[in-house]
Amino acid sequence: MHRVPAARRDARVVDPDQVCDAAAVLADAERVRHSAAVLDALGDANRLSILLALHHAGHLCVSDLAFAVGMSDSAVSHALRLLRAHGMVSAHREGRLVRYRVTGELTTRLLDVVSDGVVGDVVLHAHEHR
Repeated sequence: MHRVPAARRDARVVDPDQVCDAAAVLADAERVRHSAAVLDALGDANRLSILLALHHAGHLCVSDLAFAVGMSDSAVSHALRLLRAHGMVSAHREGRLVRYRVTGELTTRLLDVVSDGVVGDVVLHAHEHR
């Protein structure tokens, strides 16, 4: 069945089946918007650095992240607020310490792809103890 909106059924299209398929994959507008927001957040080198650090090194606090990525604590906190708003990281408290981690299947999958080209075969110390 074609998914052409009633208001546009009189429009001339060259390949109606392909147009139907194109409209079908875009039907969930909320998921498209969420994916665009995730990709937008990944488009900033500082936010991407924070996400890669969390993705590979594990749960980190703001000061450790700031040191690792070469940013100020306040800049990292600001970036984390944005990433949390997009559902890309979450925070959990350990006493007085707040640690952040990557969340979301889309974020994790995209970071895996980016990591293939960016991280390579880096030996990670934190993983030696696991």
